[in-house]
Amino acid sequence: MSRKSGRLYTQQNIMDKYGLPKHVIEQYFPAPYLERTAHRKNTRVQYWKPEDVEKALRLPEVKRARQKEKRRQEREKRKQEELYRYLSGFDIDQYRIQAARLSRKFTLHVGPTNSGKTYSAMKALKESETGTYLGPLRLLALEMYETLNSEGHYCDLLTGEEHIEVPGAAYVASTIELCDFQTPVQTAVIDEAQMITDRERGDRWLKAIFLVPAKEVHICLAPQAEKLICGILESFGAEYTLERHERLTPLTFAGPFDDFKEAADGDAFIVFSRRAVLSVAATLEKQGIKASVIYGALPPASRKEEIRKFENGETTAVVATDAIGMGVSLPIRRVIFCEAVKYDGVRTRPLYPDEIKQIAGRAGRFGIYDEGFVLSMAEPELIRDGLERPDRELKNLTIPFPEETMDSDYKISDLLNAWQNLPKIPGVTRADMSDAIRIYRFLSRYTNKGQKHLVYRLITCPFDVEDEQLLSYWFDCSLNILNDQPLPEPFSGTDTLEECEHRYRELDIRHQLLRVIGIEEDRMEEKRQLCERINAFLEQDKDAYIRTCRYCGRILPPTWRFPCCDKCYHKHFR
Repeated sequence: MSRKSGRLYTQQNIMDKYGLPKHVIEQYFPAPYLERTAHRKNTRVQYWKPEDVEKALRLPEVKRARQKEKRRQEREKRKQEELYRYLSGFDIDQYRIQAARLSRKFTLHVGPTNSGKTYSAMKALKESETGTYLGPLRLLALEMYETLNSEGHYCDLLTGEEHIEVPGAAYVASTIELCDFQTPVQTAVIDEAQMITDRERGDRWLKAIFLVPAKEVHICLAPQAEKLICGILESFGAEYTLERHERLTPLTFAGPFDDFKEAADGDAFIVFSRRAVLSVAATLEKQGIKASVIYGALPPASRKEEIRKFENGETTAVVATDAIGMGVSLPIRRVIFCEAVKYDGVRTRPLYPDEIKQIAGRAGRFGIYDEGFVLSMAEPELIRDGLERPDRELKNLTIPFPEETMDSDYKISDLLNAWQNLPKIPGVTRADMSDAIRIYRFLSRYTNKGQKHLVYRLITCPFDVEDEQLLSYWFDCSLNILNDQPLPEPFSGTDTLEECEHRYRELDIRHQLLRVIGIEEDRMEEKRQLCERINAFLEQDKDAYIRTCRYCGRILPPTWRFPCCDKCYHKHFR
């Protein structure tokens, strides 16, 4: 019953139209004409007659309050405009100026998955005296670290959870977030550079491309990012060459996949949640098919062990989320999409064509299979269309939030909120600081002005802020750091697979927060034991993960999204 026509006013109508704060309405306005329950549960909405509103507006106290509120709003507007101007000064031009001062040569390795572009870039790295590999995943950094050391190219490992120094190392394999901008090297490899458009992490690729201190920089990217990356290099006058790579094995869409009984050696089943991964693996296990599992919550060492079992034939299939799509090469013959929609953190939506291509491209491992095949259990037309559709050209690059703004007199909350609301610039996306804004609210009352840089690094610690238990552990650790107290031990136990995974992530948070204050704590042995326990749980019978109807107990398909079967739904809810 919103009365914007003027017949009746709600409190919000009065606040919006006359610029009055809530407390003035509560203090000086007469009792509401009526009160009704809104559509939202337990919410009451009050309504005033127009004549009562007009009468209240003529009161001297209300007139003064309106003038005072108007002056306050004008001050806030000027302050906001000043803050916008300040933040607008930290744009892409500052990176171009710095990049133009560096003397570097670039090589772009452009190609789809399974085209050998990373192999070619790493070959150049091995031929140099010093170098660094920068990748999107810990697992990829670990893979490069092990490969280089096994070939006699001594290499350190630097990720969010560990730092392994090898005596005499001339190379570093690192996640992109930990790029060293202070130590010059001869060659740098920046992998999966199409992620420069990602609003959550793309700023790391942008900063690495602009500022990595290497004489030669090899950038590996998907074809749809070629024009964007070339434009970046040209913007600061960089010298670059293009090396285009073609896929090494053909990829064929082979139609629908009807039943898990049709599973064969070398199959990869794709779903988009941890629950679905374990459910599909349990279904396969019931049919005598042992499968490795790969999903985001699985620690890197556990994921590596699952990959090892698949590569060595101890398992004959793999069940994975889209975590499989980024860089890790597996001996996969067929990629089978069990689902065609995913939850992206905001909504459940159909897969984008570039996501389909990235995942499907894992089929047909060069040197093992002559051809890769793609099938689908869900919406095969969507999957085929995604494979056949031309690549969508990437146009937006992501610029990072400027930490140097913490030296200003502005409040952290004002800086972060203003950054999120800055006017849009064509071709530019600003790093998403919504998670930092959300968790800063927990710390804001416990901080002081001299801790701004420290607080910023605490609230930008990467972890799943939607997980309440992880958020609670992060808060306790951060509060102890601000109060110069020892960090608490992780909350989770080790009695179940879920508890072990949670404890590992809590140890990860602990490690990253300690690194913020310059402390390197070695808990790798505990993490190793946790990973062994996780892999032991994954070896066990997975019957507990087979989904059943909560009413009749009937076994549900592994990717079923509802808690009951169709029959029980119609019986109980229709």
